[in-house]
Amino acid sequence: MMLRSWKFWISLAILLAFIIVVERSYGWLAVLASWQRISTGELTIAVTLMLISYLLRALRFYDFFHQYCHGQWWRLTRITVLHNFFNNLLPMRSGEAAFPMLMKNHFSCPVRHSLPALLWLRLLDLYVLLALAVWTLSDIPDHIIAAGSADIWLLQAGLLALPLLVLPVQNRIRKVLSNHPGAMANKIADLMQVLPSSPWPFIRALFWTLINWVLKLAIYAWVLQQFIAISFGQSWVGASTGELSSILPIHGVAGAGTYEAGIVAGLLPWQLNTAEALAAAVNLHLFVLGCTLLLTAVITIATGRLGHKQLDTGVLKD
Repeated sequence: MMLRSWKFWISLAILLAFIIVVERSYGWLAVLASWQRISTGELTIAVTLMLISYLLRALRFYDFFHQYCHGQWWRLTRITVLHNFFNNLLPMRSGEAAFPMLMKNHFSCPVRHSLPALLWLRLLDLYVLLALAVWTLSDIPDHIIAAGSADIWLLQAGLLALPLLVLPVQNRIRKVLSNHPGAMANKIADLMQVLPSSPWPFIRALFWTLINWVLKLAIYAWVLQQFIAISFGQSWVGASTGELSSILPIHGVAGAGTYEAGIVAGLLPWQLNTAEALAAAVNLHLFVLGCTLLLTAVITIATGRLGHKQLDTGVLKD
């Protein structure tokens, strides 16, 4: 409880400081007024694409946990959306704990399986984010990057080759554990049971992760462009660093402050007006949070009705 209290007060302090900084540097009324630049039609398209992104995320989890879900796509979609909701709004990434609990309650998936799988998928998210960010290094001014083009090419090639090492390393660990049985080895082997052991499941997980992040970052980059005069490549970098801020050990409530700091940090190489960059970052964050609230409500209600309909159909058949 003491640790939770500490996290809460730190997050609250970041949130309050963030509110004050935005008001003094740009003004909240001016930030909100800039939404008039986006038409209702454009905003509807962006939100619809975000809905597709949510469904892609659910599809990735369904593909990964299909042995537990027994065809109940609607229920897992509901779980992934609620998990995303708690993760976006609760401080210090504490919302991550919701997924193992929901999987245990709805699908009897033990925490010792869902937790390692969630960690593995999060590492896959981080890898894809880093890989996509590295491919944008060519857009960053030369005086910011000390490495030459050959070094950047080697870094890009290394990141592309990295997934080829995952399965051999995992399978090697499994072999070592099987050759040295014991209480600890058996426990580690059980934790790894849900992880992919063959190429095809791993390729599918990587594919769903990649296509989802490309779509999300493209949407975020476009939204960011509506509030500050930058190129798509620049806004992509800002959106990427904003998402990468999630790995920081400290966050504001709902990511407020730290998410914007990540975006502004990504835009610093182009020496943009800091106040304008901060205002654009705030509006992108408002878009993300708005989509979280709206789409969570829509998908939760929709999947709830689908669930009742499927249940009623099953009762009638029986």
